[in-house]
Amino acid sequence: MQELPSWAHNLLGADGAERIETAIADAESRTSGEIVPVLVRRSSTIGHVPLLAFSLLLLGVLLSDLPLYLERLGGPHWMWLCASWTLAFGLAVVLSRLDITQRLLTPQIDQIQQVEMRAEVEFFEHGVGQTEGNTGILLYVSLMEHRAVVLADHAIAEKVDAEVWQELVDLMIQGVKRGDFADGMTQAIQRCGELLAPDFPIAEDDVNELRDHLVVKE
Repeated sequence: MQELPSWAHNLLGADGAERIETAIADAESRTSGEIVPVLVRRSSTIGHVPLLAFSLLLLGVLLSDLPLYLERLGGPHWMWLCASWTLAFGLAVVLSRLDITQRLLTPQIDQIQQVEMRAEVEFFEHGVGQTEGNTGILLYVSLMEHRAVVLADHAIAEKVDAEVWQELVDLMIQGVKRGDFADGMTQAIQRCGELLAPDFPIAEDDVNELRDHLVVKE
């Protein structure tokens, strides 16, 4: 089993990854579809977040005249001005590490585009588009952005309306938001198996082409 980074281990708990792998095996016992779930820490670039957070905090300090209030405690104005800048810097460093700060300070359109681009990269990197019957399907979740993407190979895309996948997206995101990612992903995998089984039933000589496990990346 893949060794999980600490953030993923905290998210999945003791048996979350195992539950997901069991769900994949169960779903694929009824369909020739190859289901690959992928969880990443984030898809968006966040290099701008610390500077933007510092700028906003510093603006708040200046607009609130915090150095003037602190000056009443004694000492020169420049000392309290430096202290205020230092406080803003320290808070920016701490806050910029939080998912919620990164999400709030990254434009939504950028999040959508970068999540979709990363999902496409993972689709090809893990061979989801290279199965014999073109029946691979990627269930992708980007944790920081609270966004999910479903990408299906062309054999599935020709049979299943793309709008149907929104149900799977909702299941995955609901799991993230309620703090039970494994349950949300498990439900999405089970539902994926149900949607694929009618058009892509399991064959007697079916070969499991892609490993039944949760892919976790930064």
